[in-house]
Amino acid sequence: MPDDPLHLVASERLGHVTVAYETYGKLNESRDNAVCICHALTGDAHAAGFHPGEDRPGWWDNIIGPGRAIDTNRFFVISSNLLGGYSGTTGPASINPDTGKRWGLDFPQIDMHDFVEVHLRLAQYLGVEHFHAVIGGSMGGMQALDWSLTRPSTLDNAIIIASSSGLTAQNIAFSAVGREAILRDPAFAEGDYHDVRPDTGLSIARMLAHITYLSEDAFAEKFGRSRQSESVERGFGTNFAVESYLDHQGEAFLTRFDPLSYIYLTRVMDYFDPFGRAGATDDLIANPVNFLVVCFDTDWRFSPAHSRRIARHLEGAGLPVSFATIASSWGHDSFPHEAGSLPRPRQSLSDSRTPLDAGITSRPALRRPPVYEGDGAVTLRPDQRILTSLVPSHSRVLDLGCGDGSLLRHLITTSGCLGTGVELDHSSLITAMSAGVPVLGLDLNEDLGEFHDDSYDVVILSRTLQAIVSPDEVLAEMARIGTLLILLVPNFVYWRNRLKVMGGRMPTSHDLPYSWHDTPNQSYSGVADLEDWFASFDLEVVKRVCLDGKGRPSRLASAAPNLLAGSTIHVLKSHWVEPGAGRSHL
Repeated sequence: MPDDPLHLVASERLGHVTVAYETYGKLNESRDNAVCICHALTGDAHAAGFHPGEDRPGWWDNIIGPGRAIDTNRFFVISSNLLGGYSGTTGPASINPDTGKRWGLDFPQIDMHDFVEVHLRLAQYLGVEHFHAVIGGSMGGMQALDWSLTRPSTLDNAIIIASSSGLTAQNIAFSAVGREAILRDPAFAEGDYHDVRPDTGLSIARMLAHITYLSEDAFAEKFGRSRQSESVERGFGTNFAVESYLDHQGEAFLTRFDPLSYIYLTRVMDYFDPFGRAGATDDLIANPVNFLVVCFDTDWRFSPAHSRRIARHLEGAGLPVSFATIASSWGHDSFPHEAGSLPRPRQSLSDSRTPLDAGITSRPALRRPPVYEGDGAVTLRPDQRILTSLVPSHSRVLDLGCGDGSLLRHLITTSGCLGTGVELDHSSLITAMSAGVPVLGLDLNEDLGEFHDDSYDVVILSRTLQAIVSPDEVLAEMARIGTLLILLVPNFVYWRNRLKVMGGRMPTSHDLPYSWHDTPNQSYSGVADLEDWFASFDLEVVKRVCLDGKGRPSRLASAAPNLLAGSTIHVLKSHWVEPGAGRSHL
């Protein structure tokens, strides 16, 4: 590490900083394949592989390695112990070179951004000026977020897993109890302990933390109410299996962590509130980063609401962000176990750091479209090709129910459009993300209120309206979010469908492929019904394209669309006005 002092956020200087780190893979000649791994609260630099004489691999060995999700045949991976830690990097348990004694509570207060600056200093030492990706779970995700907001020109992609942009009162309370267990241990001695450490307090803090790391279902599956022995008499000893597990976690922690590091690092998490800063996303908008934000449905330490808040802030600033909730029984501990199911980092995710000048002055500057492998060609259905021709070039597009992202990908690669998809189906979501399409795993029936007013030029709803539980609410949200709305909707009263009903059978067709007993459809409309419905929302029909039963444009159908159109594409103009105000812009 450079010898010049580290300037801390707390306006103090810290000299002679030592950093423990490990690397995996090789830095290529162009030096553009570096990936930084940021560890969680009690992690360390040993993320993968085995140390000599040890039979336990690094904490993310299932993710990092040849052919794995973070492929060391492609990427040069750096993992370091963060500032304030207890695994080789300078922290409160280190020796203060000015006094020759342990720092103790004289160690300066540190901040999440101080961690980032140390990561960057290490990168400079290793000859890395720019990162393909920065990846972190839990507190590591906080580092990745702060890094992206404050030093965005130094990375292309950020993957934030099971993390938070601001602890809730409950989160802070858990940390406070853990710290108090340490501070009230008589052996703490105001941080000046030597031969006798406050191990009782530290082990209790760890036991409490482990309760928050697993979900209730995981505890039930792993331990239930099983006892250590049926012959154990009642009393206050360790009788239940879950008690033995917590005892073990508390004791094992003592050999690899220090009480001072614990109280310092948990306090850093308490104060982390990056979006609370004025202009928090300004630098990031000027130097966009691609984001993947992931949470787990059973995580109650950092519930999905924490990750959604991160994604909402980033998407609201016009940044390319994908968001997914993954089903897992592990709770907060899912991120070491389940992260292998995430889309893998792609060399081609971003080829440009220059925002696109799309000529849309009401929208923030955004990244250039990603460059896809091959020529980026996408195979579209005939009706999708017609729909995409109706989208103005360089628009910001929101595609609701985007499926595998093919339509958005086509608009990005051929029309210079930018935007986001919304998709709840997990396999489609992962497919779209893996293709580099920004997509949010949200429910159209419940979550559209998270988008800002008038934040997109075009909102698309293609062959999805009929499956929506509350179409009135969704159409109202679309009108609030976008200026142009494009809806592709099957015509349930198409003449062929009428004939089948008259023959005593429910219709199935190219546009209505489902049988009556397995259909996802919730509502059924004809073209006349649709246009009356649009008028009730004060939506102006700018264009109507009538399609035949195979999704091709049909002049004949245009003569009597309610009878002859198999489906229609409507382009609508929204005249939505916020109550008491003009139309708002981001």
